[in-house]
Amino acid sequence: DLYRNGGKMRPYVIVSPDYDPTSGGIKVMWGLYGWLLAKGAEVYMNRLPEGRDVIAIYPEIHTGNPVQTDRIIRYVLNVPGVMGAQTQYGFIPGPTEFPGENVYYFSRMFGKAKDEDHYMFLPVINLNIFKDQKKKRTKTCFLVGKGYNQLKHPNDSIELNREIAKDQQQLANILNECKTFYCYDKLTAMMECSRLCGTQVVYEGDYSMEELSKYEPGLNGINKELDVEEFRGHYEEMVQLFSDKLDLFISTTQ
Repeated sequence: DLYRNGGKMRPYVIVSPDYDPTSGGIKVMWGLYGWLLAKGAEVYMNRLPEGRDVIAIYPEIHTGNPVQTDRIIRYVLNVPGVMGAQTQYGFIPGPTEFPGENVYYFSRMFGKAKDEDHYMFLPVINLNIFKDQKKKRTKTCFLVGKGYNQLKHPNDSIELNREIAKDQQQLANILNECKTFYCYDKLTAMMECSRLCGTQVVYEGDYSMEELSKYEPGLNGINKELDVEEFRGHYEEMVQLFSDKLDLFISTTQ
């Protein structure tokens, strides 16, 4: 069996904040949980099976090793040290180095992996919700997010925020009424949501186009015309690529 070691599979234990549809990183960690289950792996979310030799999977924001195992996989979802945890003592940035750990990167944007197999971009956008509804587009929208408002959008633009994003169908409906989405955030999955809905992205974040070209979804529809069907096809290919890489991930980490 590809997924077994000595006839017995070691469980994965994923450590993540509670599910939040407005947080890309959290959606990725919970998405990984669902994918591992679908692949037939034994996996637990934020709980530890008793008396088992487990493999811990931590995001890059996590400090410490609460699972208390020497089998650690680090899934880097942002530049290490940028994000962290809000505690009673204030904000604690995540670690910047992961000695002795098996490190996988969500994107080339966030660091250099030891080989191609250790890049695992997990597409988490629901393709049944985020699609081109073929509506007439008369509006524009914008997102500030972790950036700052540069006021380059029209005055009557709709501001997207976490409250709107909690209802993913509502968000998709708004995007389908908009011709253009102004993005002031440095990097956000809202850009992929927009392009899947047929909304062109005007990117005003901190990355240059050269830097952003490393991002796995590509530049189709960012600061230029959008071929929505081409982008959707690319996104579907990324889903298949992740599935193939996850097979290898399981076989090499067990």
